[in-house]
Amino acid sequence: MSSTEIQIQPSPSSPRSSALTTMWHSPTLTVARFTLKSYIRSGWILGNIVFIWLLYAIFYLEFGGDTAYFFGTANPGLGLLAVLTTIVMTQRAVTARMYLPLARLISRGAYIRGLIIACSVFVLPSFLLLMAMAMSYHRISPPPCNPTCIAGATFANMLPGGLGLVINCIVVTALTVVLSRPIATRHIQIVFLIWLLCVLYSNSNLGIVAQYLSWTRIPLAPLIVCFNLGATGIAHWYDAVMVLIALGYIIGLMALAQFWFSRRDLILY
Repeated sequence: MSSTEIQIQPSPSSPRSSALTTMWHSPTLTVARFTLKSYIRSGWILGNIVFIWLLYAIFYLEFGGDTAYFFGTANPGLGLLAVLTTIVMTQRAVTARMYLPLARLISRGAYIRGLIIACSVFVLPSFLLLMAMAMSYHRISPPPCNPTCIAGATFANMLPGGLGLVINCIVVTALTVVLSRPIATRHIQIVFLIWLLCVLYSNSNLGIVAQYLSWTRIPLAPLIVCFNLGATGIAHWYDAVMVLIALGYIIGLMALAQFWFSRRDLILY
């Protein structure tokens, strides 16, 4: 009687899992993972935690306020944290050590996309941590152990407010990467500073020159709408359109960073 050999073959993986595996091991996400690991292992992540604790101690430990107060302070605070985090991660990533990873990539675009994704990953956890701390305890108002530590906070207004805050911080992150060296030239940085000065002058002066410079604030309209979502929510179609335009800013800034980086001669130190 001849023996029968039974060969057991592994079941083929589903198309969805194969697509997720391929995406996870793509050059862009690989760069993002290694950039995040390097940032965390270096200990800079502790600086993020300390910064968030300082925001809580300065703005929310004594007085919780309402949703408008929370988002009015959390937006600039976490925006500043996004800028500082991006500067540190970009300076660590854009050094002479990147020559070897760049040589293994098909294009430089994957490196820039991975860098922007890595810098943006911290935005949502930072917001959730700050919100949890702000809703936990205040010395004066609301009283301790009050379930509504942020007055008027509901899921209906915290969700759009959080969405607007995260979008704004990611826009700031992408813009910081775009303006960093060696992606942007010195002339581009100077042009951006001139535009920023025009915006600040037109917003703080009532003179005739400021009136003519008011058009420089037009690009900020989507970001202002996202800033106000915590107080107003998405009330009508205009707010939804502005949110979509802000998302378009992120895609456009990422494409611009890829374009400039691909055309630059890299002299890194």
